[in-house]
Amino acid sequence: MAEKSKFDTESTARHYAAARPTYPSELFDALDDLLGGELALADASVVDVAAGTGISSRQLAERGARVTAVELSAAMLSELAASSPGVHAVQGSGHALPLADDSADLITYAQAWHWMDPDLALPEASRVLRPGGLLALWWNQTDRSSGWERDQADRITAVAGPSWNRYSATEMFERVDLPEGLHTHGFTFDWERTVDLETHISNVASKSYIAGLGAGTAPFLEQERRILGEVFPDGQVVERFSTLLVATMPNIRATIADHV
Repeated sequence: MAEKSKFDTESTARHYAAARPTYPSELFDALDDLLGGELALADASVVDVAAGTGISSRQLAERGARVTAVELSAAMLSELAASSPGVHAVQGSGHALPLADDSADLITYAQAWHWMDPDLALPEASRVLRPGGLLALWWNQTDRSSGWERDQADRITAVAGPSWNRYSATEMFERVDLPEGLHTHGFTFDWERTVDLETHISNVASKSYIAGLGAGTAPFLEQERRILGEVFPDGQVVERFSTLLVATMPNIRATIADHV
């Protein structure tokens, strides 16, 4: 059976492109440090897997990297191509990368590793990475420890069930499925952004567990619009994030060989 994306609708792709947050500059500084003194992002060949609408791909390209974005969803790929002229984009999956062996210095999964089967994705990353290459995974996690974010999380749980991604950055790190023995570094970066209410609603609408509500999506979004309109009467929503970066160091190939 052909692999399918949970984001392969034009509506979800539009919401994603319009409202998903970027990633903090400190994350890319950390990647520069991890790549080492002789190789920087500005010199690196980077494969951004499950690239979505190209948010991380563009930020990597802005640092001077030569970026190939791999995305399974045709709808997401269309948004990516329209907004990312400096990025080479190909349709494909992290489970079967359409790329040559030993062709990347860095492989990234931004907001995406949790969609992967590690038994398929890790050998592919190992194949495409050059010896000594780096694998980096990261997520923007909404800080739901208090306030309106926690209340919203309770409302999401009421309609989507308990299995959606409500985790803190620390909890997400503990859930990252990488083989034992892999030299792993973890970083967190706390930050916030202020957006208008409709951008926030679009961000919520871009989540797979909200789009998956079907006929229940529109009523839920209208409820959020009403509730948050009362919380933020000026229409400006302050979103707080804790961004988790997980990076593996150059012994990835031998470790993966043992794992599989």
